[in-house]
Amino acid sequence: MQGDRTRRRSNEKPQAGAASRGQTNLDFAIGISLFLGVLIFIFLFVPGLLSPFTASAQAQTVTADRAVDHLTKSVLGSPRSPYSLRTDCTVQFFDESSGCEFEDTSLAEQLGLDPATQNANVTVVGNASSTATARDTLCWDDSDDSLVAATACPDAEDTANVILTRGQPLPADNEATVTALRVVWLDGQDVTVVVEVW
Repeated sequence: MQGDRTRRRSNEKPQAGAASRGQTNLDFAIGISLFLGVLIFIFLFVPGLLSPFTASAQAQTVTADRAVDHLTKSVLGSPRSPYSLRTDCTVQFFDESSGCEFEDTSLAEQLGLDPATQNANVTVVGNASSTATARDTLCWDDSDDSLVAATACPDAEDTANVILTRGQPLPADNEATVTALRVVWLDGQDVTVVVEVW
């Protein structure tokens, strides 16, 4: 009888044991999950390690805000009456001559930017026409001592008219620019100073 039991056991198919076990679905799922978790961690963590060595839009935003505040609160205005620009200083600044609170240097240096890596453009815009939604680049018309649209400003060599824009032309190759705006008072009008940094 004992021999019959032994025969039956030897005739049975072997069950999956530790020695003959293959990879199960659970093993595969755990392995893939671990691999994907590590891969996601690397893609999220490594750029953070490298970010101090690359320029970011956040840094450009701070730079543009600082530059427009410097212009509207001290260089073209005064600390006692910020956002109220002095007409004579504003015209001299855009005429690229020295005077008031600035020297005859490049725009980037006057704004405290690094001229080797940063460019800027400063423009004064406002409504100089009868259209309610017009946003014209402004010009100082020396003959009338008033602000007019740049398109209506005589641009003769013998006039002292100054178009209120200064700096590098904006990039056309979709380079990222950051814009900072301040609404100010100039020659009895509300105008907007636009500083663009890239």
